[in-house]
This record gives sequence, structure tokens and C-alpha cells, in this order.
Amino acid sequence: MIVKDDVLLIEESRAGQMQSTEELLTRYKSLVISVARQYFLVGAGDEDLIQEGMIALYRAIDAYDEESKVPFSAFAYSCVKNRIIDVVKAANRDKHKALNNYVSIYDVDYTMSSTSAEDAAIMRENSIQVKKNIAENLSQEERLVLRLYLDGRSYRDIALETGKSEKSVDNALQKIKRRIRAAVKEKNR
Repeated sequence: MIVKDDVLLIEESRAGQMQSTEELLTRYKSLVISVARQYFLVGAGDEDLIQEGMIALYRAIDAYDEESKVPFSAFAYSCVKNRIIDVVKAANRDKHKALNNYVSIYDVDYTMSSTSAEDAAIMRENSIQVKKNIAENLSQEERLVLRLYLDGRSYRDIALETGKSEKSVDNALQKIKRRIRAAVKEKNR
């Protein structure tokens, strides 16, 4: 089987060949999942952020400039991440809190449009405290499950690696999410 490069698939997609569009969406779905899993949206599931990321990926196919020196993978990553962050910010905008309710597990990021150096330092300190709280409240096994999950591994892969059932992995992830919510909520008090 011949693997087509991204630019050729993009050209075919724009020419109306839906199979090329589907191939690109399939090729980059793991990227979308990886980005979406880094963020937490109160009141929504992972699938909501993944769906938003897939929409951003679809739009990236049309918006990509083949003449740019940026590879499509980097362009797609940027589009997906920006869209997911926008969705999270929009969901939190109504709350009028100094500390947003979204969490990037890798890099807790409290973004405001304009912040002073003092505000930025306070937000970094809050970020460190939330991460510490999360780490202290997770068992070693839960930290392993979370790390594998954030690496984009499927429930099945995580179950095989940890020797647990897929249901146990799901239960552990639900428990982890509750603890993250609690850590963020505690910090917002």
C-alpha cells in the first residue's frame, strides 16, 4: 500500500475526494485525542473536546497553505490546540473567576488576556500548588494510569500494561478526574 503525503491528500480533499479527507482525519485523530486529553472541561466529557478538535482538524485541511514552510502536522496541532483552548475559555468565561477551571495536566495554564507580572507570578504559584495537590492525592498506580492516558493510550492498552481490566482503568480515570476537579475547586476558594 502506498502512503500518500499530507499535501497530496489535502489537494485531493479540496478537489472533493472524500476518501482523502477521511484519511487525513484518521491519520491525525490520535493527535486530536492527545491534545484534548490534556484539558479538562467542567460539565463535559473527553468526547466533547475531541469532537471540537476534530472540527478544528477538518478546518485545518481547508486552511492549510502548501506554500508555507510549516508542515501540516504542526499546523494541524496548532489549530486543534487553539480551538480546544478557545472552547474551554468560552465555557469558563461566564464564571468571572481569576483562576479558570480548565487544567492542562502537563502544564496547568491559567491564561488571561492581559496580566501583570505580579498576577502571572501568582498564577504560576497557584498552578504549582494545584499540580502538587493532584500528585499528592493520586496513588502510584493512578499516576501511572494518568500518564498512560495522557500519552494517548487506549483503555485496552492501559489495561494490558497495568494488568487491570478496562473497567478498572475507566473507574480509575473517573476517580482521577474527580480528584482533579476537587483540587481545582479547592484552589478557587
